Amino acid sequence: MASPRLARLEAPLRVAAALVGTLPVAVLSAVCLARLVPLSEGARGALGFSLAVPLWVAAMCVAFLARSAARAWGVCAALTAALAAIAYGVPL
Repeated sequence: MASPRLARLEAPLRVAAALVGTLPVAVLSAVCLARLVPLSEGARGALGFSLAVPLWVAAMCVAFLARSAARAWGVCAALTAALAAIAYGVPL
């Protein structure tokens, strides 16, 4: 069982994961969409720019469903790493 001090930090850490940890996930998701959608360059930029905030809100909602703060942060870190690899590792 977790210590009382750690149990007190669980809620703020989950909120921080939802607010801060999901921002790179949303931005990198928008970058991946903008890079991989077969549209003109201007349309891809507009699509990526306009989808960043709705993707962030959706990621925040999903992050609040995590069982623990550690799991929320872990999923955010794993998704950020995977999306960064796709966004910057896949050639056009």
